[in-house]
Amino acid sequence: MNLNNHIIMMTFVGAMPVLSACADDQNGTSNSPIVHESLTQKTSPNNTEQPISEKEQVNMWMMINGHRFEVTSEDNVTANAFAAQLPLTLNMEDLHSNEKHAQLPNALPTNASRADTIHNGDIMLYGSSTLVVFYKSFSSSYSYTRIGRVSQLDGLADILGQGNVQIEFSRD
Repeated sequence: MNLNNHIIMMTFVGAMPVLSACADDQNGTSNSPIVHESLTQKTSPNNTEQPISEKEQVNMWMMINGHRFEVTSEDNVTANAFAAQLPLTLNMEDLHSNEKHAQLPNALPTNASRADTIHNGDIMLYGSSTLVVFYKSFSSSYSYTRIGRVSQLDGLADILGQGNVQIEFSRD
């Protein structure tokens, strides 16, 4: 065996332990611990878990003739854009004895869909700039973009009643 072959052979033999150590790691037989990250976050003293993806809804308020109603907003860009315009006072006109409507000062992004059934307390956008507050439930073939819903309906229809009304919208 000549000197060059001898050097090559020694290099190869010396490299074998290093190569075998890499092979164990590639086959998943490494002794390193595997860490699984949780998609939850710890909360409060009871150490309970809640999903991180849970989103907070923007709460809004409607003030009508001294009566305050909580509005739970939809989780969409239209509701967020509307909330960004608050506080806002609108003179809302009655239409068909089931809704109040008014033009907003600025158009909002839309994602309208056919409502099928309108519910008492629904707050929706017709077109891109007409805010509508419904105070009676009925079937509809019109398309609206949902903004929110009045949380507690007690007295809403009576307070909105017949005729035009001034409604003040605000955030928490």
